Amino acid sequence: IFKNFLELDEVGYIKIDNPTSKTNIEGVFAAGDVADPNYRQAITAAGMGCRAAMDAERYLSEKGL
Repeated sequence: IFKNFLELDEVGYIKIDNPTSKTNIEGVFAAGDVADPNYRQAITAAGMGCRAAMDAERYLSEKGL
């Protein structure tokens, strides 16, 4: 579903710019099972979701939105 838009790794997970949740597309962030091939646990997905929300908020703030 994402392969024509977002950069994926060799297995199909969305690549993020660690330590942020930024993807190769400006303003698009990824978290949880779509971006984490290692842990795939609810608690780590929740933490990544929080990080993605904070990254998105920072991105919007920097854009003056």
